[in-house]
Amino acid sequence: MPIITGNDRNQFSMICLEQEIGKDAEVRLIDAFIDWLPLEEMRFVNKGKSREGRPAYQTDDLLKLYIYGYLNRVRSSRQMEKHCRINIEIHWLLKGLLPCHQTINTFRKNNARPLLKVFRKFNRFLSGEGAFDEDTVAIDGSKFRAQNSKKNNYNEKKIKDQLKYIDKQTESYLRDLEENDKQEISDSTEESRLLIAEKLEHLTQRRKKYQDLEKDILTAQEKGITQISTTDPDARALPKKMNIVEVSYNVVTSVEATNKLITNFEVTNKHDTHALSYAARKAKVALGKTAKESIKVLADKGFDTGVELKKCMENNIDTYVAPKKRVSALKDKRFNKSKFVYDHDKDIYTCPAGEKLQSNGRSYIRNNGKLRKSYDVKHYKITFSTCNNCEHRLACAGQSNLDNSKGRYIERNEYEDYVEENIERVRLNKSLYRQRQAIVEHPFGTIKRQWGFDYTLLKTMPKVRGEFALIFTAYNLRRAISIFGVKYLMEKLKGSGFSVEQHFLPSFKLFTAFFFESDRQLNLSFLQIKRLKCA
Repeated sequence: MPIITGNDRNQFSMICLEQEIGKDAEVRLIDAFIDWLPLEEMRFVNKGKSREGRPAYQTDDLLKLYIYGYLNRVRSSRQMEKHCRINIEIHWLLKGLLPCHQTINTFRKNNARPLLKVFRKFNRFLSGEGAFDEDTVAIDGSKFRAQNSKKNNYNEKKIKDQLKYIDKQTESYLRDLEENDKQEISDSTEESRLLIAEKLEHLTQRRKKYQDLEKDILTAQEKGITQISTTDPDARALPKKMNIVEVSYNVVTSVEATNKLITNFEVTNKHDTHALSYAARKAKVALGKTAKESIKVLADKGFDTGVELKKCMENNIDTYVAPKKRVSALKDKRFNKSKFVYDHDKDIYTCPAGEKLQSNGRSYIRNNGKLRKSYDVKHYKITFSTCNNCEHRLACAGQSNLDNSKGRYIERNEYEDYVEENIERVRLNKSLYRQRQAIVEHPFGTIKRQWGFDYTLLKTMPKVRGEFALIFTAYNLRRAISIFGVKYLMEKLKGSGFSVEQHFLPSFKLFTAFFFESDRQLNLSFLQIKRLKCA
């Protein structure tokens, strides 16, 4: 029975890389895309010489390698170095260049800002092709683990607990040393004494470490920072789902509704609480909207903050943000704040029993403005006699207020109007808001689950921002390939009339012409010999 066998490994063969790569291969699109970019204007940094004194690699070659790597789920510089040797597409893309992993890694670290420009430039191209929905975007944040372990992240409580533990251990060892001194001198007691002395020295060093960290955290608190990280100074311990805390970065993305393309992003080390307006304004710019034009923004309840809703409305951004559940201390839900009707014209509240709550017109500052942002509130009160004569006084005002001769009061902050307007928009447009998850979770599902990019490789926020510029450029390129196809994108990037054959090397054309001419001459020679034999 015949079987399929391979070629002899010692057999000499001639191949042409140009023929090995398909005309509609994605690697050709990457080549055309990087050649299309104005790299000189983007000011990429590429060091001139390595330690061996060799000249530098060109910017476009290293950038092509990175785009190809991220598009094919390879982002380790060592893995990229390996693929330069074993991957025929990269061999074609880099024309046989073999950069080392240090050169590859250094290029990514030194070019955070230019990589961000690449992402924005490609987005402008996609916008010009009509790929962006100009009306609706969805915004969400997702946590990506940083290069910093939990044990190297500290807050004030953790430092104080460690200092208490060190003091407790020190006292224990000192007691052991004192008891050891009371015993008769022997080899075992001397050995024990030396061991305790070593442990005390170790504790002394640890105490100095945590005392220095205590000074650092106090300095950080003056700037409104409640924790510090020693490996990656910009990373923070942020809560994820199911009460899991990871030292990570929060990447807030804006995704347009039609093709799930990422319009803009921001790498932060904070919660989503105050990220809505900045992301929405950036999305508006990315979509090419003027200041007077409006867009719709969808977001989950993590972005429901009054001050952010106000900023959005001031910038002609219609928010559809899931409202938070306002927690009430009252057990009887019939008398929650939401059950009190507010009259904007008269500036009064009406309680469920029909009584009026009025304000004295003065505003009060809530929060100190250091760790949390301060805001103004107004108090709406009702007289004690009115509350005390009401049959619902205990359920509504509460026993403590009544004991202190106080009636029920309502607190209204300066952003309450914007919160109520947002709640009403969501209530009237539930079908629109339901699209949020399908829009904005699409990129995170692809990047974190399918590609496995759920952690950062670089440290500090500027470098991490450049890393995510690469990730999101690769994602948008992958989506563009699915939407338009490789051939269409290549034609647009190269201009009208572009064909792959025009991209072939002239030397290859000369080689093929020579090869086919030689083959024709050889066939003629065989025909001549055959005719002589016949004669």
